Amino acid sequence: MVLALVVSACAPTTAGSAANAPLMASAGPAAVTPGSSVYVQLDYLLSDFGLNPGDLRASLWVPSGYDSEVGDVSSQFGLVDLRVPDDWRFSLVNVRAERKTVSGSGAFDANRTAFSLMAVFRVDAPADFIPGPYRFRADLQARGAGAQSVTINVDARPGSAP
Repeated sequence: MVLALVVSACAPTTAGSAANAPLMASAGPAAVTPGSSVYVQLDYLLSDFGLNPGDLRASLWVPSGYDSEVGDVSSQFGLVDLRVPDDWRFSLVNVRAERKTVSGSGAFDANRTAFSLMAVFRVDAPADFIPGPYRFRADLQARGAGAQSVTINVDARPGSAP
């Protein structure tokens, strides 16, 4: 029994089924079944919001690979002007900033630090939706800076509620 729990905890997570394993929005519409949730990630540049690296206030930068770190900057962003179908929910889960050291390519090209943003959104499907395509729209607003429009496409498929 205990071994079964340990093995299931180590099982790979399906893309889109958890906030730490979101589906990339560029992969196409996210599939949902009645009563389920899907997590979708959109990537941005700081310049998309008119931000500079000094504008990011992550409480902790965590190593995330070779010469890169990730920090949670969710408190600096909000989702506004939501356009969501009745009985569906659409929310911002988190926004993370990544800073990566990019090596120079020659004697006169020094190393530099590149920044990017990753926003994860959650779509919750009602238990009694009509199957078909759905579109969720909102604006991702940076505190004291610009905003970017967000569009998440979902393919609602019939199935049993979890």
